[in-house]
Amino acid sequence: MNRYTVIVTLQWICRILLAGVLILAGYLKLQDSSALMETVATITWLPVWLKWRIVELLPWVEILTGILLLIRLKERWVVSLVSLIFLGFLGFAIYGFATGMEGDCGCFGELADSTFGWKMIFRNGFFATMALFLFYRPVNPS
Repeated sequence: MNRYTVIVTLQWICRILLAGVLILAGYLKLQDSSALMETVATITWLPVWLKWRIVELLPWVEILTGILLLIRLKERWVVSLVSLIFLGFLGFAIYGFATGMEGDCGCFGELADSTFGWKMIFRNGFFATMALFLFYRPVNPS
């Protein structure tokens, strides 16, 4: 296998994993958004109307973006959006850890621990790196 094939294969793996994470997280938030509501409510500098919009729209944005990432529709736009989403999650994980936020943000429902700390920062940093890797365009040697 040449370098181009390896990179393209890794990008497909990243695309599938990120889409799965987004779709699963969105679905779980639709089932129970109480932890997300509690977490967003603690952000004092956000206006109330924006907090409600985040809770209402985030699950749908995650699901739609995950589907679009899989089918590669408007790929540059979608990869940009996915990168912004995961960079935003990374920033929020850092913010929550730095300000001492407690509790579970509800990112993955009961499926995974989403308490603020180094584990969440590492996880979101890994996802953001995967999303940014999708921008790389290897040169096909053939």
